[in-house]
Amino acid sequence: MKFVRYGLFAIAVCTAVLASTIPARAEKGAPPDSSKERRNSLVALPYAFYTPETKIAFGVGSIYSFRPSGSPPDARPSNVRVAAVYTQLKQIILAFLPEIYFKNEEYFCYGYFGFYKYPDKFWGIGKDAPDSAEEDYEPYYFKTNINVQRRMWPGIFAGLRYQYEYIHLRKTADDGVLRHGTVLGSEGGSASGLGVIINHDTRNHIYQPSAGFYNQIYAVFFGQALGSDYTFKLLSIDLRKYFSVFGSHVLAVQTYDSFISGEPPFQMLNMFGSSYWMRAYYFGRYRDKKMLTFQAEYRLPIFWRFGAVAFAGFGDVSDRVSKFKLNDFKYSLGFGLRLMFDRQERINARIDFGFGKGGDVGIYALVVEAF
Repeated sequence: MKFVRYGLFAIAVCTAVLASTIPARAEKGAPPDSSKERRNSLVALPYAFYTPETKIAFGVGSIYSFRPSGSPPDARPSNVRVAAVYTQLKQIILAFLPEIYFKNEEYFCYGYFGFYKYPDKFWGIGKDAPDSAEEDYEPYYFKTNINVQRRMWPGIFAGLRYQYEYIHLRKTADDGVLRHGTVLGSEGGSASGLGVIINHDTRNHIYQPSAGFYNQIYAVFFGQALGSDYTFKLLSIDLRKYFSVFGSHVLAVQTYDSFISGEPPFQMLNMFGSSYWMRAYYFGRYRDKKMLTFQAEYRLPIFWRFGAVAFAGFGDVSDRVSKFKLNDFKYSLGFGLRLMFDRQERINARIDFGFGKGGDVGIYALVVEAF
């Protein structure tokens, strides 16, 4: 009953709140994704969403999508997103996310700035962390990453990435392992890192691609020379491909993998599960230095602005690459509904239902596709 109740809540919120933002001008006869008709798009609204990590959440936010003066009509839109969220679990999230193209897409700058007061859960480290190890804790986070890139070849950008995270544990469980300071990161501190990033982007649309690639690889070094309390190296690989099938249907596939060496805080270990990959698992239910994930999603229109998806994924975490075993991989299966509330930029609201190994279930009601 709890699953059904939250699922119905999420559907009602996404439909009622987001449908109210559909521009009156977008009637039949207006072609979708018509950049010649309108260069800029602003969506600003109160909204609600649901994830296993936040439960019911309410916030205010906006997405401003634009093309700088002088850009051709088919140029990729820049956008700025701002959000403030308060959740059922008394979490506070403030976020600012700019993605800006300069000089006709010759330069690309994007980043994330976020503050979290975020009561959370910890089960330990490793792919076999038991349910019985669950403990609550409440951290303060400030997270940022800044990426500045230049177009090297058509569709390929390369540049620098700076990443910073400040961590403070405000509360820990009286009988938990985090209280004793034996887990690296339980005493808080800062992680500061600098590295390189490469993007390969040939998608035919940013928010709702039906063809092309999106590949991103970055490597970041965290160390004392950069003001970091922790020393470790991070390699992240995100590879995606989109296929148009049966006309307006889309098959999207992705592998998201991450490898850490050194001694990171537990908050920056690779965390399994989320609203973006391995939907069904609480974000951080499993965490370790290495992570492999694979997922595929089939997307199809139903009628008017509504669509549906089916998805499947599998993956795992480990402390060493050699310890990954296919028989131990966890799976995620699910389905979802879509509502396109901005036809100009093809931005969807989504609700997904994910089912995982061992009875894990996740419901996600959010804006923009998982990948």
